[in-house]
Amino acid sequence: MIIVDGAQLIIPQVIKTAVDTLTTPHIDRYVLVIQCLFIAGLGIAMAILRYWWRILLMGSARDVEKGIRDDLFRHILELDSAYFDRMKTGDIMAHATSDIAHVRMAFGFGVIVLVDTILLGGTTLGIMIWTDPKLTALAMIPMPFLILLTKHLGKKMHTFHNTAQESFSQLTEQIRESFFGIRVIKVFNFEKTIGQKVDQASTDYFKKNLKRAFVSALLRPMLGLFFNMSSLIIIFYGGFLVMKQHLTPGELVAFLQYMNVLAWPIIAIGWMTNLFQRGMASLKRINGLLDANPSVQSPKSPARPSTIKGRIRFNRAGFSYGQKHAVLSNITMDISPGTRIGITGPPGSGKTSLVQLIPRLYNLDTGSLFIDDHEISSLDLDLLREHIAFMPQESFLFSGTLEENILMGREIEKERLKKIIHACDLVTTIKAMPEGLKTVVGERGVTLSGGQKQRVAMARTLIIDKQIIILDDPISQLDTHTAQTIISRLNKMNPRATFITISHRLSALAACDWIYIMDKGVITGQGRHEELIDANQFYKDSFRVQQFEEAHGS
Repeated sequence: MIIVDGAQLIIPQVIKTAVDTLTTPHIDRYVLVIQCLFIAGLGIAMAILRYWWRILLMGSARDVEKGIRDDLFRHILELDSAYFDRMKTGDIMAHATSDIAHVRMAFGFGVIVLVDTILLGGTTLGIMIWTDPKLTALAMIPMPFLILLTKHLGKKMHTFHNTAQESFSQLTEQIRESFFGIRVIKVFNFEKTIGQKVDQASTDYFKKNLKRAFVSALLRPMLGLFFNMSSLIIIFYGGFLVMKQHLTPGELVAFLQYMNVLAWPIIAIGWMTNLFQRGMASLKRINGLLDANPSVQSPKSPARPSTIKGRIRFNRAGFSYGQKHAVLSNITMDISPGTRIGITGPPGSGKTSLVQLIPRLYNLDTGSLFIDDHEISSLDLDLLREHIAFMPQESFLFSGTLEENILMGREIEKERLKKIIHACDLVTTIKAMPEGLKTVVGERGVTLSGGQKQRVAMARTLIIDKQIIILDDPISQLDTHTAQTIISRLNKMNPRATFITISHRLSALAACDWIYIMDKGVITGQGRHEELIDANQFYKDSFRVQQFEEAHGS
């Protein structure tokens, strides 16, 4: 890049010599040909070197872009569930796409502009002053106005870029949400309503982006105007100097050439301002995400027990998702290793919130939770979660094959895989698939029924033996016969593991060693299945209703 800039400074000197040669009475054609060949050679060398420095510098900018994106994604994976409860996916997507691209532009072209401004611009200005200081001073008259204009437009660009990026985040979130719920949209004939919402978000982004484009579009014509004014001054005053023989015609032509060379560094100042303003705004948004620290993280000196037996103890635990209203209050449990625990209760009673505390997806607000004899916040997070298998209420599947969704990159013996497939009653389902386990299930498992997705998610949970197994409503979308078959098989699996099952179907909890009933975030009853039928009115009524429904095939 330095060599290319140097060559650009040499060419006007060669042109000056060539023009002065043409003004002499006796033109040496040989000298003229040599000068033309020299300019052509410099042009070819500049083209080759410019190609390579663009490859190297822009390649480095791409490396920076990749590094930021990798770091950002790794950091996002480390953030806790509470962060994603309050952060929109569209905002994260905007950080990971357009914001990173703007940082890359600032780094790549910013370095180029910086070198050109300092090296090329400084040297060119020095040569012009050396040629004629007064002519240079007159030619520079429009430049302060240009710099002030660039600064003013740069501030506008910064403001408009921020608002445009915020609007882009909202548009991205709206489109993502629409695609995610496309089947609901079609079933309820919401295409027009959703289309209007997306159109409004798109129009808002268009208008805010248009403001940014207006400022950017205004910059170039103004630059051209100021440089044409400078050229006019050079030709007018420089012409007088030539006529008075204070300058040769070649020096005047070279001066104009140097003014053209200087045009890029000065224009680049405005462009660099634009790039850096946009890049810094994007970097600020990215740093806002990178500076977000998970509230759930391993302690500095975590406990690393060699084994986890699976005892779980809640002591007056309370939790609220950071809200004023407590979701869980005064929860006290003592679950022995290897026991089968059932949890039931009406919707919204806090069952899912309770089990999410065990793998420490959230931190307790009050009270304490112990795994074996270790307070949960003292344990290494990775170690804790290595010993817990958790099947969430939502059976999310990735857009890969059945096998990929079950194994998730883990190496498992074929016999173990067959055993889990049988336990989750997936044998018939897989046989019916065109390519068996290699069948692609589509985005979020769209080609599978709700019950099939639930069983695949269950197989993923159980594929590796863990000391604590949590199943959150694992049979809600299964028919009664299939549900009973799976529950019977699960009860025979891994007798040393602590099994916690949340279910509204009380028949699924009948074989549990102990059952907890929850309502409004508190434990309202506990005991064995037979005891609760006699002693707890909610359990008794629910069981009778479910027996009636099962008997009548409802």
